[in-house]
Amino acid sequence: MKEGEGEGGRRLPRRQALLLLAGMPQVLLGLGSVGGGWGWEWEGMKEGRVREEVLPVVAGSITACWHLLNEGELEAVERTVGSYLPLLRRWAYEPSGVQQEAANLAAQGHLLLGFIAYHRLQFQQDLSYDQEGVALSRVSGVPALLVKALTCLGLDYYHLGAPLQMQRVLEEANRLLGHVPPVLHWAVYTGLALAYAKQGRAEEAVGYLSQAREWGDISRLGGDQLPVYLQADEGPWKLIVRESLVHIELSRHGEEREHALEAERALAQIEGWRGRIAVPERIRLEIVNRRGEAAIGRGELEEYVSYTVEGAEGARRLGSGKRRQELVSNWRRALERWPGEKRVRELGELVLEM
Repeated sequence: MKEGEGEGGRRLPRRQALLLLAGMPQVLLGLGSVGGGWGWEWEGMKEGRVREEVLPVVAGSITACWHLLNEGELEAVERTVGSYLPLLRRWAYEPSGVQQEAANLAAQGHLLLGFIAYHRLQFQQDLSYDQEGVALSRVSGVPALLVKALTCLGLDYYHLGAPLQMQRVLEEANRLLGHVPPVLHWAVYTGLALAYAKQGRAEEAVGYLSQAREWGDISRLGGDQLPVYLQADEGPWKLIVRESLVHIELSRHGEEREHALEAERALAQIEGWRGRIAVPERIRLEIVNRRGEAAIGRGELEEYVSYTVEGAEGARRLGSGKRRQELVSNWRRALERWPGEKRVRELGELVLEM
């Protein structure tokens, strides 16, 4: 039977194939069966041979879960990863021949759960998951994974309003850039730019944006050769979001229209990628919302209304509290910008009642 095909040679829909692959560890380990829990412990579970047989199946599941995350299957990813993560984490901290492999997968599992907590506005929980992801990444011995985990942790501090902690975390990541893919150089430099922008330090923020651009054409930074956690969450689309956020943060410290224009220029790059670069729906909707935010700063009412309607429809489909929060925040800023505008007031029903 070929990959992606079911019985009789019928090709499985992509979503169904990913869900089947993601759920294979649960089948193998008997998770979710009658009696459930952790009473299924196998005789000899501590033997390395058993772990060697289980970990490739878990690796396939983790890979599928990254793709499912990008397709908006938040509950499925949480249920799947949560079922085997306690076991995986235990193996990651027990010396064995496959300890580093287990730590690699456990770290990715924590990052996945962190993204789900983020979309549910559970920022402290997100922070906790990513802190553990960083610890496990250190055990894994994989520099790219550690830098990725540190960038996630840095963004947690950004969402919690702690730019100094964000700066410190990303400075550590900056010291580890010697042997990681170029996309992570972009990620760290734009992250540092955002940390400084949050503090109103425009010179440092713009300097780090310049360093990021020195790594070449942003649209060429992705690729199938990258680990799945970079393919799924560090494409050029994620980087234009960070760049736009730098300018949006700087706009709050002066020169609002100029920085709003720069934010829109960064985000508008998505228009030139049609048919060449696939943008995950969760990120596409963030770009829509950020373009709405930039439209407010530029005084473009029609654009703001259009982006808000599109963003609201998408956030409802995705079931993301974070995308909804962005819309509400934008709407409140729009009320301040256009206090007497009927269309803005009417949008309140759309964004507040989702």
